Amino acid sequence: MSTPITLVCLPYAGGSCAMYRSWSARMPSWITLCPIDPPGHGNRRSTPAAQSWPALVDALVEALPRAAASADIAIFGHSMGALAGYELAHRLRERSGRSPVWLGVSACTAPSQREIDTRWRDCAADAMVDELRRLGGTPAELLEDRDFMEFALPTLRTDFDLCGTYVADPHRAPLDCSVSAFGGQSDLVSQNPNALDAWADVTRAAFSRRMFPGGHFYIEQSAHAVIDAVLGELSAARIRLRAPVEGESWTL
Repeated sequence: MSTPITLVCLPYAGGSCAMYRSWSARMPSWITLCPIDPPGHGNRRSTPAAQSWPALVDALVEALPRAAASADIAIFGHSMGALAGYELAHRLRERSGRSPVWLGVSACTAPSQREIDTRWRDCAADAMVDELRRLGGTPAELLEDRDFMEFALPTLRTDFDLCGTYVADPHRAPLDCSVSAFGGQSDLVSQNPNALDAWADVTRAAFSRRMFPGGHFYIEQSAHAVIDAVLGELSAARIRLRAPVEGESWTL
């Protein structure tokens, strides 16, 4: 019997794993969908958001189900979730000696192309609302709800600051898994070819880029096409998987 694949899915800045709720019905039996809320998000919103990348990755590793230790792991992340997924992939390889079987990064500038931006650490609420409105993923009624924004602002500031101050370790060895970069045709991030194509530098294995109709949150507008693309990549990864070696497993 083929080893199952656990698909870890990570949300965007300020978002929650509820964005992947509709994916479950499309998953074949050999894929276990594993959406994870970082601290301060979704079901973990009562917990303060992680203030550093190491702390965030620690929390993601701790949130992995124990069953993932006996499965091959694939990772998909949207926007900030792509950076978190990339960091998680390296952490898992450090612990187990194995890269995930696939990494999908969505609507996110590659590590080598990022620029430092510290404006979000203590930005005014209006500036954050303007940015969220520009990105287009937050309903207008929530942006106009001052109580909601006051509640959400600390996590949003922290998330945006983590993204704005992200610096990849230049001494890391590339990953050994295939990497796919997805983007929206109308997304300002994805419209810069280098922003997505430079993800090829993070792996020794195959790289591909695919664009979908929509803006920064094309993942919702083109949900079926995105899921089909993910399933295609995981099917290819499943074929590439070697026969399990007795006694080998993930160590989390």
